[in-house]
Amino acid sequence: MSPWNPARMPGADGPGTAKAYGSNPRRQERDFGRVFTGLLFALFVATLLMAILVGTGVYRVLHQEGAVADNQRLSLTLLANDVRANDQIDAVARAWVTEDAVSVEVAGADGFEAAAAAEDSRSLFQGPALVLRETLPSGVYETRLYRYDGTIMEEYALADAPYDPLKATAIVDSSVFAFSYEDGLLTIETDAGATAVALRSGGGER
Repeated sequence: MSPWNPARMPGADGPGTAKAYGSNPRRQERDFGRVFTGLLFALFVATLLMAILVGTGVYRVLHQEGAVADNQRLSLTLLANDVRANDQIDAVARAWVTEDAVSVEVAGADGFEAAAAAEDSRSLFQGPALVLRETLPSGVYETRLYRYDGTIMEEYALADAPYDPLKATAIVDSSVFAFSYEDGLLTIETDAGATAVALRSGGGER
């Protein structure tokens, strides 16, 4: 029996023997190509998602800004329509409200003219207000438009009731609420711009 010879084992040196384990350049190239393609695809997906998120954020901001602008323009139109709906003799007035009194000036042919003053108003609001009056069988009621805490408010109450923003309805946020009356034309100004209403009660025409 021949002694054991490791040189005769399969895979030993010599022709016809199995290849030793080691690096395969072609296989490495294929593996590298797959990894590179995967990384490139992942980068593309990440970039695409980032672009979608950024685009969504920009659209949301633009949409919100557009909605705010539309709301402000609509509110200005609503204010003008309130005036037109209550355009009667002695119905459109300007009130100066303090904690202790309310003085009223009614729109007339020569502008706002002093009309009346009420003492001991106990109002929670102080400042100018655009007042639209209507006389009903149950009394005289007022639609009061004024700016309170950065918001234009609309309050409907009896003419002798104190001003109370807690009972008013918020119309729109605005840093400006101004109004003037001259030559039969009432001009209202907010953040959305200005609008003018020709008062029939003051001699103007619609």
